[in-house]
Amino acid sequence: MKDLIMGYATNCKFDDFYRFVTSIRQYCHPDKVDIVVFINALGDEFAKVALEKNITLIPVENVWKWVTSSKILNLIYHAKMVGLKVLIRLSSGSNRTYLEEDYRSTVANWIHPQAGRWIAYHTFLKVNSSYRMVMTSDVRDVVFQASPFDELDSSMLHVFEQAGIYYGQPHKDNIDDRWFTAVYGKKALEEMLGKATLCSGTVLGGNPLMMQFLELMMLEVQRHPRKPLDQTIFNQVINSQFPSNQMVRHNLKSGSVLTLCGDHEGVWEIHDDQVMVDDRLVPVIHMYDRDSRTKELFLSKIPSPQK
Repeated sequence: MKDLIMGYATNCKFDDFYRFVTSIRQYCHPDKVDIVVFINALGDEFAKVALEKNITLIPVENVWKWVTSSKILNLIYHAKMVGLKVLIRLSSGSNRTYLEEDYRSTVANWIHPQAGRWIAYHTFLKVNSSYRMVMTSDVRDVVFQASPFDELDSSMLHVFEQAGIYYGQPHKDNIDDRWFTAVYGKKALEEMLGKATLCSGTVLGGNPLMMQFLELMMLEVQRHPRKPLDQTIFNQVINSQFPSNQMVRHNLKSGSVLTLCGDHEGVWEIHDDQVMVDDRLVPVIHMYDRDSRTKELFLSKIPSPQK
């Protein structure tokens, strides 16, 4: 069975898209790994690269940018969602199913793409259900050095910490605390105190577990369409809803993803143009553009064909 990597790249810069898909294909052959990118129409160069590298592009349209800048559009979408929720409560059988699908589609198109992507991923996997392992990934700031699926337990869900960042951590601007409070309130935040924040940008797991996880994410996103803070919703689902005995939490020194956010100094180093942790090659580098050394490395290793 093949593995799958899915990314969401609405309004993505071509250079970032190119670096993402090119780095994957250097280590993941099309016979073993499918790559699916959800994207809006951004130019012929995206389609050309996708064809060359055997990438499937899934067209998506998101009106969040326009709705949030227009009081009239915002009111129309909000009224539709409220109306659908009322009709769902009053309906049953096939009518309720159709209304729930309409509500999900409306939320997916209306909310910020970072939250709406979970609905798109869930919809895709419901149809394409025969993969062995699945990875969901950011596109803009992710680059691959090897296959992310080797050496991972396919019977578990794999999530990745942000180094040295914890809920309730006293520092000047704890944005994760503010995000969590905005969505779930101060009392819910108290239950998260001391827990490491997990990055929603990269998740891997066996197909059944990923589908279970995406189902929870989809439902939670729909519960908070007015405050679709993706990272907060992700941490709530992982800490409060997903079975802990079916999940592995990786710190910066374990797993297939190194996230360069927070206190990552001294954890990694560059050897022979490769990012290493304790002499181990890390397959995926997330937020590589946050550090000048990794940014320079990967921009030079995978230059844009447009330059």
